[in-house]
Parts: sequence; structure tokens; C-alpha cells
Amino acid sequence: MKQFFKKNWLILMVLLIAVVLRIKLSSMVAHEDLITQTGWGKQISLKGTLKDYYEWKVWGGTSPNHPPLISWLYWMIYPIHSSVMHFLSNLGNFIALNRLVPTKFLWLFDFAKWFGLDQYGTTSILSGVILILKQFMIVADLLIGGIIYYICKKNNINWKKWVLLYLFLPFSWFLSSAWGQSDQLSFLFLIIAFLGLASKKYAIMSPLFYAIAANLKPNCILLLPIFLYSWYKQKHSGWKLIIGGLLALIFSFWTVSWVTDQNVFNYTFTVLINKLSTGEGLISYNAFNFWYIFYPFSLPYVHDDIVWGVLSAKNWGLLMVFVTTILSLKVIKNKKIENIFAAMFVAGFGSWLFMTGMHERYSFLAIVPLFLYSIFKKKYLKYFLILSTIFTLNLFIAYWPYEICLDIKKVLELSNFLIARILSLINLLTYIKVTYLVLKQKE
Repeated sequence: MKQFFKKNWLILMVLLIAVVLRIKLSSMVAHEDLITQTGWGKQISLKGTLKDYYEWKVWGGTSPNHPPLISWLYWMIYPIHSSVMHFLSNLGNFIALNRLVPTKFLWLFDFAKWFGLDQYGTTSILSGVILILKQFMIVADLLIGGIIYYICKKNNINWKKWVLLYLFLPFSWFLSSAWGQSDQLSFLFLIIAFLGLASKKYAIMSPLFYAIAANLKPNCILLLPIFLYSWYKQKHSGWKLIIGGLLALIFSFWTVSWVTDQNVFNYTFTVLINKLSTGEGLISYNAFNFWYIFYPFSLPYVHDDIVWGVLSAKNWGLLMVFVTTILSLKVIKNKKIENIFAAMFVAGFGSWLFMTGMHERYSFLAIVPLFLYSIFKKKYLKYFLILSTIFTLNLFIAYWPYEICLDIKKVLELSNFLIARILSLINLLTYIKVTYLVLKQKE
């Protein structure tokens, strides 16, 4: 271990910078989504239970539309905040009582005051609560870097380039630290589920990890056909799938039981599924996908029931999800884990590209698998860099809280979002190119 640190001290210092960068950014600003989510957690904390959570009449703004599992996390940040404040208070008393030069610790007292008393903007939410929620996303982001390290080491590939590239690409730190969204948290469990397929010993646990991912962010369900077909290609026992599937279902319905005393099966399919439907029927929600080329996210809004030929835009999107999913299955030609990554990209990005009502963040579960595929097939790195750069710009136009680089957003919005629409076209053409190449790949 000592030799490892001595040999890699420079890389470890750079990694430390990546961590510090994320922590610093997480304390600066908060998107209104986080204000809403911590507001949900505050109400749960006040009531001390999740029972009837979706039926409460206390919501002044947006009613809860996230699954029970992630809602439980919004609750847990409050007792964590209290515990941290208790620790800081005891530490401050210890410093004062033992006369440990309190003037040297003014920064600590200032932080404790900000963490425990400062309200964010004009809201009633404490800045410290928002900070804690973001740390979960940051840890998940860093652990994805750890997954990349594991994949490289397992396949005798130099990990330094790939880990550092992921951790310092803007979409990575921006999504977790500045925005604080849960995409990386759900993806962490999703990728563990897929990696588990390559293990005879741990494959039985993969469905449970998949269930955790889907209960954090339901869009993970789009990759379920890839998961099941990969299970078949790995030649795992059917009994393992049944047992693992039962564990996944038991876990999922157990989380539903947190929010209702009704029959969990009936409640899930008659009530909860409608509560989690966040769409307002718009064809585009700022995602640089196929529909953005024709209908950028600007007034007047266009709904997804608009008819194109014989089908509505929504139904065309669903049809293309079916087509891209079938194409992705053809990518999985053998047991190699890299083929699973390629299939995740084809199905995930294809679904995001053609489905209506997509947000920009939803392409994360496809962008990162393309990066993982590039570790094995380096010629695909250029395509990843193209798509990830556009993804970053898409995130910036959706949410850019800093005064610097505001010109980027203004340029993207010029001439009825002309440049943004061109970027959407590049997304489409790059996807077609990559899909063609991976389908043509012999191994």
C-alpha cells in the first residue's frame, strides 16, 4: 500500500482536487429541484412517517412525484443534519472549554453557523440540508470513478487516463455538485447490476441492484430488456433469475409499503404509477434529441399528441424505443462485458433520442456506458467526446447558475435556438453512426 501511494502520489493529488472541486461547488448554489426535494423531506421529517405521503394535503408547490426510496433519502438528510450539528456544537464547546485558541477556529464557528442556521435564499430550507443531499450525489459520482478503476484493473488497462477523464469532464462534476441530481446515484446501482452479470457468484444479486436503481430513478427500466437478454447470454441459471427477481420485487413492494396501508400491488399500479408520472404532455423538455430539431423548448409549447403521418409524436417515440431496443439486443453477441456497455448505449440513447417528454439529464445512463465501451474500443472515444460535449452544453442551457460563461447560454438561444437544434442533429447523426459501427462489430 505504501508503495502504491509513493508511486501514484501525483495522480492521487489530482483525484483529491476532483473531490475538493465537487465539495466546493456543492456549497455555492442550489437548483429549485433541490429546494422542492428537501421540502418534501422536511414535511416527512415533521410527520415522522411516510404513510400516505402522496396523499398529504400539505404541498404548497409541486406534489411528490419521486419513488418512495428516493423520498426516504430526502427524509434521512434531516436526522443526518441534526447529527452533524450536534457534533459541531460539541466540538465548538470542547474548543472553548479547553481554551484551544478559539480565534484559530473562527472558520469552524462560521461554517457551523452557516450549516445550521442559514436559510437558502428566500426559502425555509437550511443551506446545510441542501449540502448534505448533494454529498450523496457526489459520493455516487466518485464511486462511478471507482467502478471505472475496477473495470480497467480487471482488464489490465491503464486506469489513470480513464478515471481522471471521467472525474474532470464537466458533465460529471456539474450534474452531481452544482445541480445535485440523482442520475449518478441511480446509475451507480444500475452499473453494479450489469457488472454482476459477469459473475457466476454474484449474479443472483444483480436483479436487486437493478431494483434499487429503478426505485431511485424509474427511467432505468428502459434497459430491462438488455439486462434480461444479457442474463441469457451469460448462461446463468433460470432459478437464479427467479430468486433474484423475487428479491427485487420484494424489495420494491416493501418500499411501497412505506407509503400506504393498502394492498401494495393494487396501490402500485392504480395510484403510485400515476403519482410518479411527471409529464405534462410536452414533446420536448429541453433535451437535445430528435424532437428538439423541430420543436425547441420555447414558447409556444408543443404537445406530444401532435400527429406525424399516421401516428402521434408520442407513439412514434414509443415505436422507435422498440426498434432501438431490438437493435441493442443484436449488439450482445457474446459474454463480453463491453458488448453489454455498447447495448446499454444503443438502447438508452436511442430511447432518450426518440421518446417525447425527455429531460436533458436522462441521457446520462447512455452516455457513460459509451465511455465504458471506449475503454475497450478506443476508436469510440471520439464519439463519446462529441456526445458528452453536447450533453454538457445541454445541461448548461437547462441550468447554469454562475455568472461566468453566461454567454454560452445566450449563444445557444440565438435565432430560435438554431445552434442548439444543430447540436441535436449532431446527436442524431452520431448515434446512427455509432449504432451502425457496433452492429457491424464482429466481436
